[in-house]
Amino acid sequence: MNIINYSNHFIDKKDKKNVINALESEHLTKGKYLISFENKIKKFVNSKFCLALSNASAALLVSLRAMNLKKKDIIWCSDNTYISSINCALHLDLKIDLVDINLNDFNISVENLKKKLIQAKLNSKLPKILIITHIGGYPCDLKKINKLAIKYKFKIIEDASHAMGAVYSGKKIGNCMYSELAIFSFHPSKTITTGEGGAITTNNKSLYNDIKLLRENGHDFSKNKLQNIDLNYYNIKKLGYNSRLNEISCALGLSQINKIFKFIKYKNKLAKNYYSKLDKKKFHLPRYNLKKTFSSWHLFIIRINFENINKSKNQIIKYLKKNNIYVKTHYPP
Repeated sequence: MNIINYSNHFIDKKDKKNVINALESEHLTKGKYLISFENKIKKFVNSKFCLALSNASAALLVSLRAMNLKKKDIIWCSDNTYISSINCALHLDLKIDLVDINLNDFNISVENLKKKLIQAKLNSKLPKILIITHIGGYPCDLKKINKLAIKYKFKIIEDASHAMGAVYSGKKIGNCMYSELAIFSFHPSKTITTGEGGAITTNNKSLYNDIKLLRENGHDFSKNKLQNIDLNYYNIKKLGYNSRLNEISCALGLSQINKIFKFIKYKNKLAKNYYSKLDKKKFHLPRYNLKKTFSSWHLFIIRINFENINKSKNQIIKYLKKNNIYVKTHYPP
């Protein structure tokens, strides 16, 4: 029996051809494939700006850096997320606090968020930034969260690492109608892959320019009077990072994004099969409202009904692995 992983990348001849073309091109970094991939993403999600980076963790870090926060400013995020959503704040010596999820779609609970904001205002501990994770590819309730952001004066970052191709209220995740910016991941387990890679989309030109500086080690190549002395002079405006995505990865991403709906359609087929075949007395399945919201189906998350099953979580995992079905725990508390 073949091993069934929780997620597999798919590479075809077109992907390989595009990568070979990049390898044979004049530049392996900072060339035409980077520009084309960024343009393709922003057109796909309908945002004004896009930057491709080495991975989503780097994208989260530079995004927070660009928000001009002070040490010990408070960042909130969902308590059901990958560690990068928390690490990005801790790396910058910011305070992190967590908001609990709801058990229908496993995203941040708007009701819990409301209660926490009321208490935080009383204690003068409101967040400056809320990082929301579209867990498994199913979008959070952005309209309701945005209303709270306006009322309590915090900004929203979408950790959309799982959600490339997902749709909320008729618009693709990443359009940033309700947020400052959105982060995508192109890890091999995600909807499309660039090997490793990530991207930031935003409609804020100032934020875009700041993030671009941070991505490029703070290099500013704009015209300067000192270039009269040294034609190759450039300025360093910020303490930045080297986190730009390379040409080879961008070439793969350009080919992959053309197949994104094919990938999501296949995952949607698998999800329907799980809903049909899994015993609902033994497992709690996701309760999604799919009339206005479209999931990218990065994950199909189930919870075990321990009252109706005479096995522990580890016993189930061991049984599945013995039968070459490799599930994952998302995420350790």
